Amino acid sequence: MSMLTLNWLAGIVLLAHSLCVLNRMHRRSNHLYRLFYVLLGVGAVALLTGPLYGYTQPPAGEVLLNAGMAGVVMVGWFAKNRRAVP
Repeated sequence: MSMLTLNWLAGIVLLAHSLCVLNRMHRRSNHLYRLFYVLLGVGAVALLTGPLYGYTQPPAGEVLLNAGMAGVVMVGWFAKNRRAVP
């Protein structure tokens, strides 16, 4: 059950990140980046709706990859938005 919870939290982080990035894009944005974030968002939605369809025991490798990507996203976000400490 803890693997499912960790996977679900990583999915929430990845979905929020992809939606925020897609919201900042404009018509001259790189289409490969746009495709990557659309696929990331679709995968996160599939991950979040998986328990509705009986997918309740994700493999450890999938959880590791999702949590790792969510960690990369969060570290980048924290590094970009940190406040200057005197």
